[in-house]
Amino acid sequence: MPSINGVVEVISIKPLAQPDNYGNTFRAALKIQDEFYSYGTIKKDSINIKDGSDWVELQKGMEVEFMYDVNGSFKNIKKMSFTILNKEGGVAPRPSQQAPQQSSGAPASKGGYVNAAEIGQCLNLAVEVLKLDSKQLLDDKEVTKAIAWYKATREKFHELYVGVGAVATEEKPKPTPKKKPVVVEEDMYDDSEI
Repeated sequence: MPSINGVVEVISIKPLAQPDNYGNTFRAALKIQDEFYSYGTIKKDSINIKDGSDWVELQKGMEVEFMYDVNGSFKNIKKMSFTILNKEGGVAPRPSQQAPQQSSGAPASKGGYVNAAEIGQCLNLAVEVLKLDSKQLLDDKEVTKAIAWYKATREKFHELYVGVGAVATEEKPKPTPKKKPVVVEEDMYDDSEI
């Protein structure tokens, strides 16, 4: 798998027409050494990379390294391999360079976008799997735990999904036909004659 090490020349983040199945609302790409690399879809209008225990917002001028897949003329970044090597050259974008927030969907209390379908999935998980009752569903700590569990589970499924191949289904056993009741011929004996 090819890899690249270089300085981010351009960060392109554009809003999607509508959120995808995972609640992502933006598409991102990076220009490094005069080539564009797709970062895929993201939930916010910035790319945040885990650096130890902290999250760092990727900025133009930072030195990065990552592996990528080539799919025709597209180069798709493998996010799990993405590393910031040097933050020193990073320049924060001016507010006018950032993409506008999506106005459709449920607004989050902190200004981010929340997909209504994901809220429903969280609620179902909290009630059906975690067995939260009506009082617990009103407790911020319990709901926060349920949301964190949902997000961790969703990310784990997303990570593993690509690498899992389809398994041939076993042929279902054919149902055995029901036995027909045995018809007993009456013995020509009449009880009333006794």
